[in-house]
Amino acid sequence: MLRRDFGIAAAAQTPLGGEVDLNLRVDDEQGRPHFVRASRAEPGSADIAWQNALLRHLEATVPELPVPRLVPTLTGADGVDLVHDGAAFTVRVLSWVPGRTLADTAEHPPALLTALGRIAGQLNLGLSGMARPEGGLPPHDWDMRRAAEVVGEPGDIVTDPSDLADVRRIMAWYARIHPVLAELPHGVVHQDLNDANVLALDGEISGVVDVGDALYSIRVAEVAIAAGYAMVRKADPLAAAAHVVAGFHSVVPLTAEEIAAIYPLAAARLCMNAVTWNRRVAESGSEYGRTRSRHTWPTIRMLAQVPPDAAEAVFRVACGLPDHRPTAPAEELAAAVERGFAGAGNIVALDARPASELYDDVDWTDAAALRAAVTTKLAGRPGVLGHLEASLAWSARRRPGSAEPATVRVGSTVLLPAGTEVAAPANGLVVRAGSPLVVRHGEVFSCWWSLDAAVEPGDPVTAGQVLGTVAEGDAEPGFGPGVQVQLVRSADVAAWPPPRRVSPSCRRTWRLLTTDPTPELGRLPEELTVDEVVAVRGRRIARSQRNYYARPMNLVRGRDVWFYDEDGLAYLDSLNNVTHVGHAEPRVAAASHRQMRTLNTNSRFVYPQIARYAEKLVATLPEPLEVVFLVCTGSEANDLALRIARQVTGRVDLVNIDGAYHGNTGVVTGISPNRYKGPGGQGAPPTTHEVRMPDRYRGPYGYDDPGAGARYAHDAAEVIARIDADGRRPAAFIAESLMGSGGNIVFPQGYLQGAFAAARKAGALCISDEVQVGVGRLGSWWGFELQGVVPDIVTMGKPLGNGHPLAAVVTTRAIANAFDTGMKYFNTFGGNPVSCAIGETVLDIVERDGLRDNAVKVGGYFAEQLRALAERQPIIGDVRAEGLYLGVELVRDRVTKEPATREAFAVTELTKERGVVVFPNGVHDNVLKIKPPMTFRREHVDTYVEVLDDVLSLPELTLDK
Repeated sequence: MLRRDFGIAAAAQTPLGGEVDLNLRVDDEQGRPHFVRASRAEPGSADIAWQNALLRHLEATVPELPVPRLVPTLTGADGVDLVHDGAAFTVRVLSWVPGRTLADTAEHPPALLTALGRIAGQLNLGLSGMARPEGGLPPHDWDMRRAAEVVGEPGDIVTDPSDLADVRRIMAWYARIHPVLAELPHGVVHQDLNDANVLALDGEISGVVDVGDALYSIRVAEVAIAAGYAMVRKADPLAAAAHVVAGFHSVVPLTAEEIAAIYPLAAARLCMNAVTWNRRVAESGSEYGRTRSRHTWPTIRMLAQVPPDAAEAVFRVACGLPDHRPTAPAEELAAAVERGFAGAGNIVALDARPASELYDDVDWTDAAALRAAVTTKLAGRPGVLGHLEASLAWSARRRPGSAEPATVRVGSTVLLPAGTEVAAPANGLVVRAGSPLVVRHGEVFSCWWSLDAAVEPGDPVTAGQVLGTVAEGDAEPGFGPGVQVQLVRSADVAAWPPPRRVSPSCRRTWRLLTTDPTPELGRLPEELTVDEVVAVRGRRIARSQRNYYARPMNLVRGRDVWFYDEDGLAYLDSLNNVTHVGHAEPRVAAASHRQMRTLNTNSRFVYPQIARYAEKLVATLPEPLEVVFLVCTGSEANDLALRIARQVTGRVDLVNIDGAYHGNTGVVTGISPNRYKGPGGQGAPPTTHEVRMPDRYRGPYGYDDPGAGARYAHDAAEVIARIDADGRRPAAFIAESLMGSGGNIVFPQGYLQGAFAAARKAGALCISDEVQVGVGRLGSWWGFELQGVVPDIVTMGKPLGNGHPLAAVVTTRAIANAFDTGMKYFNTFGGNPVSCAIGETVLDIVERDGLRDNAVKVGGYFAEQLRALAERQPIIGDVRAEGLYLGVELVRDRVTKEPATREAFAVTELTKERGVVVFPNGVHDNVLKIKPPMTFRREHVDTYVEVLDDVLSLPELTLDK
């Protein structure tokens, strides 16, 4: 038939399944695929004619939409009628739409779900000009307007009591909105955008199939059905639906009434699906029915726990729509709540936000310690913790989606002694007396937590009447007794009841659902949000000073190996070799504070701090390195080192390593290929001469070459000898002891020995740049020690001051004397008393806390775990490590070693969303640099590796997808 009527020579047929129709993929002799559908239908079927008209209409109105096109017969007909085994069929051929059904697609990222919503909107627009069919169409079981009829009495088929209660609850929501459906916008809708009818390819929606259920109905059914099936198999179904709704709204703006109807319709559609397939399985044992409902019941169980008003608020936020409920009654009730608490005395607006000084000297995970700090702060007065504020007491590592920690308070918590009486702010009716106690005040509800109730459900209360007394124990962990009060503008949400705290991403939703109960009592100075900070940076900070991340977090605190953002979300810091002994290290902070209160001046004055620090610093170095120049930054240190080398030798030419980075002054930028070869770079100055990077992963001498160090050193020697022979005798050879920005390159043994020997043979000084790797990070105090060499000059920076601007140049007495030609060298801030006190404390901590030994042990464990990860993640091409300086190079192909630069930047964003700070460097920006605070422990390594494993396993980063 295909050959005769369509001119298709079928070479292969693949059954595709389906509820009623026979669906096939047919590949012709040229390998081209076609979609063939044989439908049970009499000749001239109105249903078939309607479907064909829909497809032609879509082809004419939205030709860019990925829907199948009718393939006409050789005579131009839309299909062929035939009889098989006594039954009438209509056979149609449609163009093949590539992709995999969403039901068979493992991950549905937000962008895909938003695209689904947009496709639904475009489909809706394409069908909007189509007239309803004359004479109508026969009813079918998937018509959303018939949901109550289709579900019927579910008790005859749903045997699980809990599932039955969930279906009845959802269908009660549907019954509430059903009367308004007739008033909503109508049009022709596809009406079946379920996860078996939508295709995806490479993270994009690639097709919409099966118009068999299309009819003239409510417009909102299109997005409700798409959102309903998008919620299936999701840990956070509401978030998934919100992406779909937002996508649809961006194409077809929804009315307030439509948005309110989406969730009840979507949930009812899933009930229709589950109950219908339960019936069909019971009647016929349909395996298709079991497949279609297998994941539906778990979703129904989750949806039944979320009231429609809460879902509506989520959708309004996703669509960028403002609150549409009247706020005046709630604001009047809030004023009454404040008047009631005002009688408790001089209430303190207690700042418990993550940046608050409350936490500066306390372990906020220790409830007793935090309680003592709060008691001191309040000094016997009542306190109030504000509505929708984050608290560090609830802090946890950031996670995506439904796993995001709940750090934001809903309502206000008023801290009062246990037993304090709490009165009703206004007349009302008690609707719940448990936890929380809920009182209805007209259209607004007050919810009271941590209250021993003195009233019962059904009791009327008057303003000033005692509702109960403050319960014993903490109202919030570490804050002591008190009562948490919420003002809710939804009966459904109040009865839910509302959560006491929510995740930061839900804050805007709860701003729509609630009102601040203490807008004046709890008022604190506004803090800059991440959006505001980014906006100011854009206006006031030079564009060349780029920040990490496409969507950065707003960091307000650090502690040990953790960052904390404005919402109290924690991030494991694997990146900071600046805060060498940990963020906000109390001994470093105390030394700084103590010295700042005593003396700070410039280094031309004489004071003991500079003497003590210089002695301690030199004690970590081998002889003859004994003379110290104290400066402020690593760039400044390298700049000074080059100045010394040039002045002492009388030469200007310099030898560096390709890919290196030595700082950002004009001089050191000129010896930093990482910059002058990068975007905007202008190439090397004529006085700069590069030697090959000793990279055993990408270079000519690999890990399997035991003589790699000597070979790379020989290459360097040839360059030095060549420029020396050309009369351009070098002043210095400068090298990091382990290349940081160049890609965390660990030198092969013997490299620096050979390179230093060649440089010295040419009369050049040897400079070791320890700005990134020094002060014990590699296990020894200084990285050059691992190569068995002693430089003529060593530069230091980042870790010396644990975040304070402190750097140094140390050299020999002979070189220092040769540099002193009579011209004074002076640095205003270098070596000031505060800097020296901090530097001395950092060295003491490294030594006393055994951090060099920790770098070896934890770094070794880190390397083992990363190499084990590389065994199961093919995107990892190489792991290189020395102490607590490690690199993970990502490649798209282990054979060609094509750099996975795009993937590396994707990893940084995805790990950030999971609470780990990661960023790439290297010549190709494809090496994840790992240089955490030296207090990193094995449990931190486990977290890092677990998160990286999870991220690299995501579909967008799986190379064999």
